[in-house]
Amino acid sequence: MNRLLLALSVLLFSTVATAQQDPQLTQFYQDRLSFNPAFAGAERLQYVNAFYRNQWSGLDLSPTTALFQYSGKPGFIPGGIGLSFFQDELGQEQNTVVKLAYAYHMEPDANGGILSVGLAANYMGKTLGNEWIYIDDGDAVIPQNSKSGTTIDADLGVMYRVPGSFYAGLSTTRLAATDLQDLNVSSVRHLYLQAGYEQALGDGTLRLRSHVLAKTDLNATTVDLHANVLWNELLYGGLSIRPGDAVAPVIGFEYGKTKSEKLSRSEQIFRFGYSYDATLSEVANYSSGSHEIFVSYMFNFERIPMQSRHANPRFL
Repeated sequence: MNRLLLALSVLLFSTVATAQQDPQLTQFYQDRLSFNPAFAGAERLQYVNAFYRNQWSGLDLSPTTALFQYSGKPGFIPGGIGLSFFQDELGQEQNTVVKLAYAYHMEPDANGGILSVGLAANYMGKTLGNEWIYIDDGDAVIPQNSKSGTTIDADLGVMYRVPGSFYAGLSTTRLAATDLQDLNVSSVRHLYLQAGYEQALGDGTLRLRSHVLAKTDLNATTVDLHANVLWNELLYGGLSIRPGDAVAPVIGFEYGKTKSEKLSRSEQIFRFGYSYDATLSEVANYSSGSHEIFVSYMFNFERIPMQSRHANPRFL
């Protein structure tokens, strides 16, 4: 296990890249899959997630991000699979990203911890528009027509978790850093470190959950911190901090129900979260902040095999 972690660490951090970060999410702890394929199928239940983020509300052509994803264990192969779809708009730039991830989860160790290794294939399409504001009319550097380009790449990650207590993951996205055809733009490798811890407080009615996400392209590095308290497995409130950029209060709820019948059993959990980013940088002079909404449906449906019983007629 130690050799595997060392080899992956060397591979993840042995390269250089330059460019901006992947799409920003304040509720990053609800989306560990997009940044690390080792989280595919790691949850006890299957789930479908959706995010919508309006960043720097009030600015013309303010960035918006939409994300849809699925994660679960299909049963016909060992391990878990995940599917993510991003749609990102930043002014004249539009990005579409599709990722298909697979993770292999090893057997629990003596402490109940599980080591997972994941790999994802991803497609990225980028379009640059032509609605530019000219300072000098006829500037040859500014494109006159919209342009599009695509690229295919891979993500790699490793993760160790103790269910219900702790997790930590190390990953890279855009491993090959391939170029986008026809745009003269290079896809850039990003590196991520994720970790989280949770524990019961007092009589167990409250539960403290904390998370951290560090990300870098080896030119710029940012760190996201978050902590929230869950009450009675139903309501939670907390705070996210991105030093030098934003402070974001977060509220949400979780509601679960289980149902057992003679031949079937089901479990469902509905989750919702909202965050508001109060901007700390000079952008606050022009924007009222950022809004983000998260919804999730977790589920598992299974049939209970019918047991055949045989009676001896002598005892009827």
